[in-house]
Amino acid sequence: MQLEEEEEGGLLIENTDDGAETQDLRWCLVGRFLSDRQVNFLAMKNTLAAIWRPVKGVFIKDLGPNLFLFQFFHELDLARVQSNGPWTFDNLMLITKRLLIGEQPSKVLLFNVEIWVQVYDLPFGFMTEKVGKSIGNFIGSYVEADQHSFSGVWQNYMRIRVAFDVRTPLKR
Repeated sequence: MQLEEEEEGGLLIENTDDGAETQDLRWCLVGRFLSDRQVNFLAMKNTLAAIWRPVKGVFIKDLGPNLFLFQFFHELDLARVQSNGPWTFDNLMLITKRLLIGEQPSKVLLFNVEIWVQVYDLPFGFMTEKVGKSIGNFIGSYVEADQHSFSGVWQNYMRIRVAFDVRTPLKR
């Protein structure tokens, strides 16, 4: 079998705006659970929606084996879910990432998770954001610090948010 010269090209589709509705992906998260086992989709969907209680609602779609799309309808709902994580269902950690416009959900790398870490027994004078950044970058990648850790005369611990790759072991 041989291709003729006129058959060698590819298909070129122009961007036509025919008035068709496009999906609003501004407030979407793509996520997967840190497990190879199957997740009960309906139970997960109902549980997370009940826990998150987004004011404007959430639509959860199963995209394939252990891949889910979480579409929120307001920026504040998405921001609250992202900042209060990590989330779990059935003792499995949910790894999420905000979906960018034009990004394919199946191509998103889901290996980084952000967690809050409490650091205890710091010597007097070491309860600073600079020290928190150093500790956070040692553990993984520093994201932010809880500003309440630096207020008041004496705090028992410092809370910092750290992103780390789940493929690497945790550090002591």
